[in-house]
Amino acid sequence: MKAMKSAFGAILAALYAAAFGAAYLDFLGKTGQWLADIWLVLLALPFTLAMRQLAGGSYDFSGDATAKVVAAAAFCCALAYLAGALVEAVIRAVFRFATRPWRRA
Repeated sequence: MKAMKSAFGAILAALYAAAFGAAYLDFLGKTGQWLADIWLVLLALPFTLAMRQLAGGSYDFSGDATAKVVAAAAFCCALAYLAGALVEAVIRAVFRFATRPWRRA
């Protein structure tokens, strides 16, 4: 379980969640206007693409469907966390490899 702890991943997930919250508040302020949910749709693009792949090519996402927005936020934050954890793991491995000669002494 220690391998899944990642400070960088948590920071990326928190930033993605904040961006989702800001985009949703922006959508609520512009409800009824043309392209009111554009930032929300763009932020939820990884979720939409994954759901289209799973649904066989058709999936509708908009800011009006609150359950889909919550699911998209959870999915994208988890994806951001995993990406951050992977980057952190690679950086730690490179640092461990680079400092190996000094640690042996």
